[in-house]
Amino acid sequence: DDRISLFRTTLNEQFKFTGATGDNSGNFSAIPSDELVTGNEVSTNYAVYPYDATTKLSNDEIIQLTMPAVQHYAENSFGRGANTMVAASENTSSKFLPFRNLGGYIIVKLYGEDTTIKSIEFKGNNDEVIAGAATAEAKYGYLPVIAMSESGTTTISLDCGEEGVQLTDSPTEFYITMAPTVFEEGITVDITFTDGTMFPKATSKSVVVSRNT
Repeated sequence: DDRISLFRTTLNEQFKFTGATGDNSGNFSAIPSDELVTGNEVSTNYAVYPYDATTKLSNDEIIQLTMPAVQHYAENSFGRGANTMVAASENTSSKFLPFRNLGGYIIVKLYGEDTTIKSIEFKGNNDEVIAGAATAEAKYGYLPVIAMSESGTTTISLDCGEEGVQLTDSPTEFYITMAPTVFEEGITVDITFTDGTMFPKATSKSVVVSRNT
């Protein structure tokens, strides 16, 4: 039931994945819209995951989207909708859309006893823009290129749900997805527990987050 934005013109159309959970390929079906609007012609078909009504395709075929600043915990993976992807078909008649990741991952590993994590906030020590407004270029057969807007956000919050995530003596992995970034002055992670207390952890070492392949 995942949704994508499909651009057969500059009009943002909503499509739903009809395959099974866990499939890495499959078909999509259109979600009908009551809007009586049309878009301008484009040179090929473009798609963006996840669907967002605010995602746009400009007349010069630059994708305008939002990298999520609030993400949700998922066991041993990134949360639903956190891993933004784009695709471009070979031409306008092709329905084959090879999706490619725009971002990379930081994985925070935590362990402990009688401790439950409510949320994790991530930021770079040099106020790097890692989420929010961005533009992306997609071309069939090439890797996508993303550029963050200056109006983007410098923090990403990982929400661990109402009950939180209870730690054990074996490390639990918390995935945070972000735009590819070089954190030259290091990173800071603020961990909030369900009892309201907070634990900050920082490093001044350079950290590189590359686009995940």
